[in-house]
Amino acid sequence: MSELLDVVVVGGGLVGGLTSLLLAQGGVQATVLDAAPILDADRVIATLNPRVLALSQASMHLLKTLAVWPLIQRHMPYSAMQVWNKNGYGEINFGQASAQRPNAAQSLGAMVEPSLLNLAIQQKMLTEIKDYRTQVKVVAIQQLPEGWLIQLADGTSLRTKLLIGADGAQSFVRTQAMIDLDVLDYQQAGVTCAIRTAEVHQHVARQIFLDTGPLAYLPMASLDPAQEGHWQSIVWTLPDDFADEYAALNDCEFCQLLSRESHYMLGEVLEATPRAKFPLKARAAKHYVKNGLALIGDAAHVVHPLAGQGVNIGCLDAAILCDVLLHDLQRGVWAHEQTLKRYEHQRKGHNDAMMHSMSAIGWLEGQTLFPWVWARNFGLKQVEQQPMLKDLFMSGANGLFALADTRYAARPSL
Repeated sequence: MSELLDVVVVGGGLVGGLTSLLLAQGGVQATVLDAAPILDADRVIATLNPRVLALSQASMHLLKTLAVWPLIQRHMPYSAMQVWNKNGYGEINFGQASAQRPNAAQSLGAMVEPSLLNLAIQQKMLTEIKDYRTQVKVVAIQQLPEGWLIQLADGTSLRTKLLIGADGAQSFVRTQAMIDLDVLDYQQAGVTCAIRTAEVHQHVARQIFLDTGPLAYLPMASLDPAQEGHWQSIVWTLPDDFADEYAALNDCEFCQLLSRESHYMLGEVLEATPRAKFPLKARAAKHYVKNGLALIGDAAHVVHPLAGQGVNIGCLDAAILCDVLLHDLQRGVWAHEQTLKRYEHQRKGHNDAMMHSMSAIGWLEGQTLFPWVWARNFGLKQVEQQPMLKDLFMSGANGLFALADTRYAARPSL
């Protein structure tokens, strides 16, 4: 029989990598099984990824704690958010627009290309994780009386006391562990690409609710310093048939359509990269844990991209799971059933609430009957006029509250 390992993490992306690095920082070396290859750093850095992830202050704090943040080759901080409805008077503004690049104290978060984030995580794992395996395919997982058996395509078998599934929305770990999944099909798709606009973004993340669905303009870094401030990544939520039609337009037609539908909020759209399209489905695992097993990130939940929080709640999963594991390890306990249930208790309710609230907001924004339109616009206006409500929204969005009682709490600077 093979050696009984303390922990195996399946998935070496942002959430899986973050988990393994947090554990290593706490003195626990995980075996990491990553399906992806070693990335070509020069190629990744030289290629503009048309999609960005909106990292919260909590996610940035965790990456800085692990010294991953300095390895990210480019990012775009944002200092303000603006949300409004095309057909109403309601509007919410957070923060302040900034012509100059905002500093850490001014920024609400940062937009980072996922390819650059994955590169930085991988570079750190290559130096910190002793058993980091790439291009690995897991073909079977079986629960044992003590721990789990993992079989790889090359014939290798591993046994572990704790198996962490960080292998995405189509999680093989979740399927093999026979954990059921609730799925809500929005019958919508997200269309994404990078665009260059006539006017600069002033470090503001913008989202307008159109009749077809929300359209987000997310400021992003440029490969060309002369065009800095003019590039955005868009996420346009559309009914499936609209998404098919818009994704198939040529660049000129798409730029004209986007300029018009966005109400020229940053002037003409001058350039667009090829579009990508992905179906929108909310997913929630019935359970996050079993004896000796935990799901994190998209393996446990997928929320609507409406608020851009999917990646951030995955980072919080990693932090909370590592915190409870390392807390109990100090008492001589590792991956006890009650430890894992404590993680599930702290995260599942919050994540389910996020999923349902995003679904509810999306539904409300799609209503055209006067009572719903009035209620929606009245609610937006009330939040805009109440500083305490806005602060409450921002404290929830930045994620720092979830870290407050953990070893990863952000301490105020002296």
